[in-house]
Amino acid sequence: MECEIYKIPRSSLYYKRSKRITDTLLKTKIEFNRIFHPYYGYRRHSYQFEMNKKKVHRIVQIYSLYGLARMKRKFMKPWDRNLAHMWVKNFKKEFEVQCIHQVWNSDFTHIYYKGIELFLATILDEYSKQVVWYQIWFHHGKELVLSAVKQAVMKTKQTPIYIHSDQGSEYRSYEYFDALEKYNISASMSRKSSPWENGSQESFYGKLKFELWNLNRFWNIAEVIEAIHLYIYYYNNNRIHTSLKMTPVDFAKLHS
Repeated sequence: MECEIYKIPRSSLYYKRSKRITDTLLKTKIEFNRIFHPYYGYRRHSYQFEMNKKKVHRIVQIYSLYGLARMKRKFMKPWDRNLAHMWVKNFKKEFEVQCIHQVWNSDFTHIYYKGIELFLATILDEYSKQVVWYQIWFHHGKELVLSAVKQAVMKTKQTPIYIHSDQGSEYRSYEYFDALEKYNISASMSRKSSPWENGSQESFYGKLKFELWNLNRFWNIAEVIEAIHLYIYYYNNNRIHTSLKMTPVDFAKLHS
């Protein structure tokens, strides 16, 4: 009746829920989380807060709280370009990984610091995405990848069914195949010029190099090596993996 007298729409008297308070609280949580995880996108924030992704995405868009993103780069290995294709197949395609320590991925990457070249070799579990073992050397070769495999077996006291790698010269040596045969491990290899077939390793190296940022900010090579150690610990124990929706260590504990 009053609405008709004063010519006010009835809908204007209905209670309207305000999102301002909840939005502000969520915005504050995201801003605080970005201090420790500046590279998180809305998905990782939602997994950490155990909230709906669409809600977190909306706040990220409204307040431009986007995580730092890396540019894709293509790295070629000219020294491996003329090598013939190996007879070893990519068995990872045909094998369904159902638990940890069934398939390990092996690879190494170059890290440059003020004219110094470091080589980081890693063994990464395909199921849990956890870095099982890593080696940092000042030179590369078959000894680097062999040492990484041997130390990973000694640390975990586990031997996978397959170790997957690319067709680099380091993985073509007789010593490498002899070591795998000793541990009763079968070799699996990506096709030449097909880095996506070892995507877990390539993705890890991409994240590591981008999130370590500019290495020239360090005073010496010892600080660079320490930063690599700290990042791998952070990646295993604190960084939420999108495909797992938790950290690799938590996922491994859950599925061990």
